[in-house]
Amino acid sequence: TISGVETAYKVLKKKGKIKDDINFVAFGGDGGTYDIGLQALSGAFERGHRFVYVLYDNEAYMNTGVQRSSATPYGASTTTAPAGKLHQGKEEWRKDITAIAVAHHIPYVAQASVSNLVDLYNKAEKAFNCKGPAFINVLQPCTLGWRYPMEKTIEMAKLAVESKFWTLFEVENGIYKLNYKPSKNVSVSEFMKSQGRFKHLFKPENKHIIDFIQKRTEEEWGKLLKLCGESS
Repeated sequence: TISGVETAYKVLKKKGKIKDDINFVAFGGDGGTYDIGLQALSGAFERGHRFVYVLYDNEAYMNTGVQRSSATPYGASTTTAPAGKLHQGKEEWRKDITAIAVAHHIPYVAQASVSNLVDLYNKAEKAFNCKGPAFINVLQPCTLGWRYPMEKTIEMAKLAVESKFWTLFEVENGIYKLNYKPSKNVSVSEFMKSQGRFKHLFKPENKHIIDFIQKRTEEEWGKLLKLCGESS
């Protein structure tokens, strides 16, 4: 839809029917981006339409009943990947949608969080000023699906960043830049322990799942540091 609007704008401007410079922005959730809309989004990126796509990432299909999406973290319990006797939540690692956006060689890609509004503001400004498609993946905790007290939303988002569960970085014309490096070692379990979707993982028999998530998170962090030219 936004690629069609942007194309119509260019035609009308060429004909002199529009004089103003206009920016275009589209918002989508993780279900509509990681899953349902990925084909259309990929096409718009490949064709080079000038617009900003903001991914509102709360890690599940929250407004239709908390079903798992490919953004849902490993081990999280949802209505379609519930924790029970045979399975302990989602058994697949979440899709790296940000890397998929980078693979399209678009001018600007970034990850942000509602816990750092200055960083989010700066990334939005860069996105709107670039000459082509831009993509910002924003972590937005969901009190319903994550199952935590509503007043802890920013705390949840901040813990995600501090534990390296969610990283803040940008890729500008193919160049990676790390925007925030936690000064303290915060475990992923510290981020997960206040959320009902991970409650089952804190049973003694599921400790190996938390250990796996921690190990994989550290590995992903190491890969990002290398891409950004940073030391550990």
